[in-house]
Amino acid sequence: MQRMRRGAARGFSLLELMVTVAVLAILASVAMPAFTSLINRDRMTSRANELVALFQYARSEAVRLNSRVVLCPSVDGASCSGSDWNQLIVMVPRSGEVLQQFVGNTKAAATADVDDVAFSADGLARDSNGLLATASVTVCIDTTHPADNQRVVQLASGSRVSVQQASGACP
Repeated sequence: MQRMRRGAARGFSLLELMVTVAVLAILASVAMPAFTSLINRDRMTSRANELVALFQYARSEAVRLNSRVVLCPSVDGASCSGSDWNQLIVMVPRSGEVLQQFVGNTKAAATADVDDVAFSADGLARDSNGLLATASVTVCIDTTHPADNQRVVQLASGSRVSVQQASGACP
C-alpha cells in the first residue's frame, strides 16, 4: 500500500487574515482626515481657478467686443440678479447678450464684497465713479480640514487678479 504524502499547506490562516484586516483598518483611519483635507483643498483651488478664468474671460471679451462686459451673480441665468456667487454670468449689458453661464460647486460657497465686476473696452474694471475697481471674492468650505479653508480671489488696479489663502469662519 502506498502512503500519500502530505503537501505543504497553502494560503492564509484566519488569524493572519484578521491581523491584516485590523492593520489596514488602522491605516485607513489615520489616512482619512488627510484625504478629506486633500479633497477640500482641491475643491477650493479648483473653484478659485474657475473664478480667475471668468475674470480673465470677461476682460478679454470686453477688449474683443470693444464694449462694457459684466461678470455678476445671476439667479435666472439671463440677467444680473441675486448675490450668490456660485451662479454667475458674463454678459454685455448694452445688448443683454449672455456670453457665458457658470454654476460652481455647491460644496464651496462663494461670497463677494461687490455686486458685480464691469470691464470697460480698455480691459480695465471700473466702479460706478469711473475709478479702477477692486473686488474680492471669497471661496470657503466650512471645515477645519484643511485649516486654510478659504481662497480669496482679488481684483486690484482694475485688472490684476490674484488668489490668496486664508482661514476663518465661512460667511
